[in-house]
Amino acid sequence: MARVNTATDALPSLPQALIPVLDATQADEADFQSLARAILQDAGMSGRLLQAANSPFYYRGSPCRTIDRALFSLGLDTVRSLALTAAIQQLFGQFAPRHRSYLRVIWRRALTTASLAQVLATLTRYPRPEEAYLAGLLIDIGRLIRLAGDEGHYWPLLQAAEDDPHLVALERDSFGCHYGELGGDCLETWGLGPFVADAVRYHLEPAERVRDAHHLVKLVNLAHAMACLPATLAASTEATCNETALAAADTLFGLNEGLARALRERVAEDVRRIAGSLEIDLDAPAPGPETQDGPESNDRAAERALGARVRDLTELERINAEMARATRLQDRCLAARRTLFLTLGVSQSLLFLVDDDQQSVSAWVEDDETPDFTLPLLPGRSLVTDTLLDREILRHEEENAAGLPVIDQQLFRLCEAERLWSFPLLAEGQQPAGVLILGLTHGQAEGLEPRSDFIRSLTREIARALTQPRPEPRDTDATEQRIRETVHEAGNPLSIIQNYLGVLHHKLGAEHEARHELGLIKDEIDRVGRILLRLRDPEAAATGETGPGSLNALVRQVADIVDGSLCRTRGIQLHLDLSPSDPPLSVSADHLRQILTNLLKNAAEAQENGGEISIATRAPTTVNGRRVVPLSVTDKGPGLPPAVQAAAFAPVASSKGPGHAGLGLSIVKRLTEEIGAGFTFTSTSAGTRFEITLPLVTQGTADASGMTQP
Repeated sequence: MARVNTATDALPSLPQALIPVLDATQADEADFQSLARAILQDAGMSGRLLQAANSPFYYRGSPCRTIDRALFSLGLDTVRSLALTAAIQQLFGQFAPRHRSYLRVIWRRALTTASLAQVLATLTRYPRPEEAYLAGLLIDIGRLIRLAGDEGHYWPLLQAAEDDPHLVALERDSFGCHYGELGGDCLETWGLGPFVADAVRYHLEPAERVRDAHHLVKLVNLAHAMACLPATLAASTEATCNETALAAADTLFGLNEGLARALRERVAEDVRRIAGSLEIDLDAPAPGPETQDGPESNDRAAERALGARVRDLTELERINAEMARATRLQDRCLAARRTLFLTLGVSQSLLFLVDDDQQSVSAWVEDDETPDFTLPLLPGRSLVTDTLLDREILRHEEENAAGLPVIDQQLFRLCEAERLWSFPLLAEGQQPAGVLILGLTHGQAEGLEPRSDFIRSLTREIARALTQPRPEPRDTDATEQRIRETVHEAGNPLSIIQNYLGVLHHKLGAEHEARHELGLIKDEIDRVGRILLRLRDPEAAATGETGPGSLNALVRQVADIVDGSLCRTRGIQLHLDLSPSDPPLSVSADHLRQILTNLLKNAAEAQENGGEISIATRAPTTVNGRRVVPLSVTDKGPGLPPAVQAAAFAPVASSKGPGHAGLGLSIVKRLTEEIGAGFTFTSTSAGTRFEITLPLVTQGTADASGMTQP
């Protein structure tokens, strides 16, 4: 099978299809069943989940071939991140209105084919109807991959194709295979199994050619034929089954014309109902110049709604980070109120927290150990207590405050409010945490009314943070705790950078000269993330790439980065002397990249302008009865200072001036030890040579750190 690009990180989705997925991840009682239903209405999001669930990071011993299992494997937080990434790329990616119009075509085709495949599976007693649905949903996954990865070449083909057979011929001329074959290769690579892959691969074949194929292949082939929804821009949609579809129904399963037409009409009505619920206009024309000044389209309204979801989810991440840094209870309350101001613009708020005895709630107005208010949890005592006891949001207006208890009148004055909104703070399992009071003007209240669902999500995050147990760290744990918090926070900007790199990658197009450099940046950011994970959990094995692979290829990659970023700017010549035998790499690629990067960086910074650095690899050899691969880095600098040589790789004061920690060689030594490599050096006033002997794994398997397991 030819190697294909199986990346799903840029698969496009309709905004209308992403909104219910994001909403399902933020629901009061988020459940996988409702989330699965939302995901199964979009091929792009389904593809993202299946590829991630079958990746090495989440693989659990057997392929993940259903959306339900993918959800359990990934977890709610990961699914939310995938959906958020998809939304960011949809909002800021390259897909113009013309592409969104075509995404409606693909969405309708996929959902119609999936529904027909499931109905036919039940009718013909196929044991796994949900598998038939998924295969039908993914018939156009190859088309989405081409739109995302090579839009400049693929869009003109879609415009030029007169019908499906013409598009297949154009794709084979341009790419060597059509979109169905590409999709089948991708699904097989993701681990969905040969029959699901073949169902997508052969869905365009004539019925006579698949009559003896696997049951699933025939189901999806017939479902596609009965859908009568061409994938091209020029062809028109047919209102009912055509003669080809009716003949296929008879050939493959002996279905008569009346039954075939009835099934198609029923599914078409179901798809229209789903489209209506999502506000997807299936009959909307492609946007053109004449529509620019017309009323706002459903697509634009959906994009605005999707943008609001992205903004809200981003704000939830911020409140999590803000409250994670607070240790005292009062500090957490202050962090929550500060975030409410930054997020909602509400400057007047108050938090009542449930006391340890669960019999009362307390609030602090001033930064003092003693609470300013303590209320017994009894009905009718205050809007605060009623809110928590009834588990309901309450709203009061100032003009009606005269008849309220004095405590509530005090709250109006303290919050300088025309309206008071009170929200119950309920953590996991409806555990009561307290009550959030928002003091609002009439204008603020009207402006926040459309964001009520988001405020509920915000209260859940506040409740979770307030009830999360935070034992006092021992002195020996303080540094570890700070490291874990820092690594967690660093992951957010790294993820955002990755998202926007992907957007920029696609905006530049396939032929732009900067795509190679963007790829290098993405790889290095990935490596930074893995280094941070090792910092958080030093005992865990590295999760980077492992061999066997090409040592020469890795050396070229690192040399390319260092040459462009350090050597050329200093006038240093970087030479490669690589073994023609291309020695295999059977240790952690991430470890070796870090080793080479540190050595090359040290060599470049130690030399004046115009120096030289050489990297050499040699064929495998035997040293002391052990098979190794020699690797060396040589420079023509002034040599290592005596203090560094005498320290035997222990951290020392750097000779390179302020800003350098003198840790480079000690890190190299530790990394070589972790992968079982030897590390020596010789240094004179004429230069320094570092020699690394990499272990060569000839049998058994390499673990994540490159060590052999029997």
